[in-house]
Amino acid sequence: MGKAWINGTEVSEGEAVAEAARLIGESRLPLVTGLGTDVAGVKAALALARRAGGVIDHAASDILYRNVEVLRSAGMFVAAPAEMRRRADRFLVVGAEVATLSPALLAFVLGGEGMAGGEGGSSGRKLVWLGGASDETLPATQIATETIACAGPDLPQAVGMIRAALAGRRFGAGPIDAATASSVAALLAEARFACIIWSAASLDALGVEMLSGLVADLNLTTRASSLPLGGAGQAFGAAQIATAVSGFPLRSRFADGVALHDPWAYDGRRLIASGECDLVVHVDALAGGHAPVDAGGLPVIAIAGAGASFAATPAVAFEVGLAGRDHAGALYDDIAATFVPVDAPMGGPAGSAAAILSAIAAALGDASAKRAA
Repeated sequence: MGKAWINGTEVSEGEAVAEAARLIGESRLPLVTGLGTDVAGVKAALALARRAGGVIDHAASDILYRNVEVLRSAGMFVAAPAEMRRRADRFLVVGAEVATLSPALLAFVLGGEGMAGGEGGSSGRKLVWLGGASDETLPATQIATETIACAGPDLPQAVGMIRAALAGRRFGAGPIDAATASSVAALLAEARFACIIWSAASLDALGVEMLSGLVADLNLTTRASSLPLGGAGQAFGAAQIATAVSGFPLRSRFADGVALHDPWAYDGRRLIASGECDLVVHVDALAGGHAPVDAGGLPVIAIAGAGASFAATPAVAFEVGLAGRDHAGALYDDIAATFVPVDAPMGGPAGSAAAILSAIAAALGDASAKRAA
């Protein structure tokens, strides 16, 4: 069993579970967030939010939802990484954060050697990095690469210029010069299969919509698809699990066991900032780093790995094992584009986030039954 604390004082896990259930039971609107955990942990978090009548959202959903909004409103061409590794011969990478958000995915897609290296042959593959930063680098590759400087806020306008050049329309001055926009448009137009990769961390929803539109434009004359990167901390995986369980990709509130979805009203960051929620249940149990939480002075029930830090002492804290390091589980894999099982190379005495969340939900149910009796 892992360690547990109430207001910084170490207690038994059972005492901490009971206190967490009490706080949730007395809460007007609890927010279950963070969601840095495996499939079992996300399902347990959803079950707790359902029982508590609370809101569930991922800590990185602000980035994730830039892709989700466009996908739901306008549709989007999205490819499997393995397909782009094998078929794509022209790449447009957009945003500086792409290099750090998922370097393994980029290395896989751009590697391509031995898997046909694009239908045009490995020697003919070309890549343009729009908005690439001088202090960031893409994975080592044999692909001919050109980096075009462009500040993050200017990326949507730059993509708009490329779309205009592709369509043969006139356009005015912008963040990149006209010759550059025309050159990128020509490179994409000559593709046998174009692949556009972007990080939503570099863009707003309008920028994502502009890139999705560029992919659609290319598909009028050739083949093209995209690899949109969302938030870190298993955000995309959590959204998929939430959709399977509740019918909605997070940002939902449960009332009488039914999920009510509103991307604005149930945005976790907004709820904290506005004070509409009065308790935060924060789950941070993934190997490879800790997701900070700014609870805005609200009481926090923290379910996290050893070493997690908080701006203020949590009302209740549980030390749990990390998925993929201390215990086995299933995680979303960017390269496989699906959920994959992960082993526990280290192992450890601490329990899982799923076990703690389930214990709190059970205690909350027991307390409700006693009050009803």
